[in-house]
Amino acid sequence: MQQTARELRAEIGEAASEGDLEAWVRTVVGGRIVGWQPISGGNRCRSWAVDTEAVSGDVSRLYLRYQPPRPPSAEPYTVWREAEFYRVLSQSDVPAPKLIAIHDGVPAILTERSPGKADFRRLDKNAEKADIADDFVRALAKLHAIPLADVKLPGYSGGRIADCVTVELDTWRAMYEETGRFDPLIDLGLRWLYDNLPDPDGDPVFVHGDAGPGNFLFENGHMTALLDWELAHAGDPMEDLAWFSMRNVMEPVPDFPARIREYERASGRTVDIRRVLYHRVFVSTRVVIIRHRNVTGEPGNSIVSRGLNRRLLVDALAAATGLVLTAPAPIIAGSTERTGYYDAVLDDLRDKIAGVSHDVRVVAAAKNAAKVVKYLREADRLAILAEEQRMNDLARMFVPPPKTAAEGNERLREAVLNHQIAPEALIRFFAGDVAREAQMVALSSGGLAERQFPKLRN
Repeated sequence: MQQTARELRAEIGEAASEGDLEAWVRTVVGGRIVGWQPISGGNRCRSWAVDTEAVSGDVSRLYLRYQPPRPPSAEPYTVWREAEFYRVLSQSDVPAPKLIAIHDGVPAILTERSPGKADFRRLDKNAEKADIADDFVRALAKLHAIPLADVKLPGYSGGRIADCVTVELDTWRAMYEETGRFDPLIDLGLRWLYDNLPDPDGDPVFVHGDAGPGNFLFENGHMTALLDWELAHAGDPMEDLAWFSMRNVMEPVPDFPARIREYERASGRTVDIRRVLYHRVFVSTRVVIIRHRNVTGEPGNSIVSRGLNRRLLVDALAAATGLVLTAPAPIIAGSTERTGYYDAVLDDLRDKIAGVSHDVRVVAAAKNAAKVVKYLREADRLAILAEEQRMNDLARMFVPPPKTAAEGNERLREAVLNHQIAPEALIRFFAGDVAREAQMVALSSGGLAERQFPKLRN
């Protein structure tokens, strides 16, 4: 994808200071800043909740999003690109924050700050959750109804749904390959996606690209706004339902099939389950590539995310191919001479740091460190046995068997790329791989260790 001169400046330019951004906001609003609060969350951008007061005395609630410079990359997703989707949304009735201004010198945008909160998982009433989720799928239906012939979406110049999906596939493959580090499971995901590309009738739609709980706001039992348009593009409406399915793993929605039926009612579309399953593979592959690129922060969360999302990718591949997987027997191993040390550190992190500190940053750091220690504790017990089992599985696939793990990975990748082994056999191999990894991260993962994709139909 051709980069604009402005996007190239974002990659090689100097970082804007917080003072520079404050000065820009004051210029845009023509008044003074009366509130400036950093917002946590997001992978690569910095964000602030900003309150401004105009000369008239009116106070505006705004949201500032800034993307620091980054090395040149195959990744096309910039704040400036995201702003173009906000422009289109401003002409629609899709509930989304309104774009206020785009900084011309650095990748920063200013939008309205919509009312509500995003912590859907903290709601404890299923009826309220269902109402909010129905608002969400109705908003998706409105989004998918925007006629693309009447608007200008970045990167879209016409074509079929399959053409748009291919553009996305090419983008994510390039983002993966530019790391120079290869992962046979990602290779399998991408190979399967290219080999099984659906080509449905119907026009492409405006796809959110990361739709679901965590990326919408709600208040008083109703959704107020869709957020985070970074990955938006033209494509298949079934992709957003696949994202919704993925995000349901993290923040469950009651009676997911009923939400699918509500989308059908609101949109007038019949949901194609086979295409949703295809896009669940693509969604999962994207998430694993993001982790592979190592663009996100805390190591404890990285450990949990890697284990969860590699397992979900294998589950998505199995569901899309109609393959029924049997869970392998867990590794049986006792404590080591170091297990007591890990447990003592965990006790201190819980009782002497997180349990007594009133500093939220200290508590968060202690919890993240505990995830790392839990993983190391389990890896100390299980890793050698897990590697032995993996080498045994490789020996059953290759003649002669690989002598080292590195050789095994090289031959496995070659087999994937050259279609030398049937996808079903590869999926079964990786099912064992991710099950062993899942066992090592289970203690760190808490409730996520048992989470699965939701059923799409009752």
